[in-house]
Amino acid sequence: MPGRPDTALPGPGSPAAAPAVLPPRPPRPGIPMVEGTIDGIRVSVPRGTTLLEAARLCGIEIPTLCHHEGLPAEGSCRLCVAEIRGQLAVSCMFPLRDRDFRAETGSPAVMDARRYVLSLLVNRAPKAPRIARLAEEYGVAPDPRFMKDPDGCIRCGRCVRACRANGPEAIALAGRGFARTVTGPFRKPPEDCIGCLACALSCPTGKIAFSEKAGTRKIWEREFELAPCPECGARVFTREQIGFYGGQASAVCPSCRRRLMATELRKAAAYEAPGGPLLLKSV
Repeated sequence: MPGRPDTALPGPGSPAAAPAVLPPRPPRPGIPMVEGTIDGIRVSVPRGTTLLEAARLCGIEIPTLCHHEGLPAEGSCRLCVAEIRGQLAVSCMFPLRDRDFRAETGSPAVMDARRYVLSLLVNRAPKAPRIARLAEEYGVAPDPRFMKDPDGCIRCGRCVRACRANGPEAIALAGRGFARTVTGPFRKPPEDCIGCLACALSCPTGKIAFSEKAGTRKIWEREFELAPCPECGARVFTREQIGFYGGQASAVCPSCRRRLMATELRKAAAYEAPGGPLLLKSV
């Protein structure tokens, strides 16, 4: 089973339905605000907000592949370029610090840059659904002359960052140029992998494959046993995950965890209500 890549396809720098002037975001204590325009839409954001964040606040979608809101930005795919001060900038990494900034997300220079980036990426991963749709949208086709080792990986490092954020740091990018690849130490199956699927679920192309069958999960040429949820018996987490994240309490599946949390919240609400101790008996 391939990983589940992102499915949301942003348009080529075109704003969604948005007002001409947006109300300023609430200022953060001690952080000044900066104002400017993005594609003619005036916006006010805390100083240091990235251009990508500010554009999305305006309802303007900028295409991204390596970016993920839950991971540190790296700017490796270069697809999210925008124009500011007459120069191209990687919007996910570019902090807005100047007052009265002016940015364009769909200028001719920006569109040419994105087409060039996509012409490289589509040769690496011509079968990746998201890249294929973006390439079609921007009028880019694979070039057989440059389709060297089209293995479906664009070397964005998002899987590596996801693994690091989850704790194990089991995989890394190794090598240079066309030989660069995601792998475990010494280019062997990662021994520190806990089978959490963070890498596969964060991959934008679906390159990292995994499978689940008969209470086992296979990924990175390794097989993991799925432990039963102590509440319902569903097998969701590997035993390595449970051990890494804190023992038996971590084995409760998401559905049961939500149910147990809702029960605790109801108990807390009943305790705060008049006659709380008596109401607790009915919860």
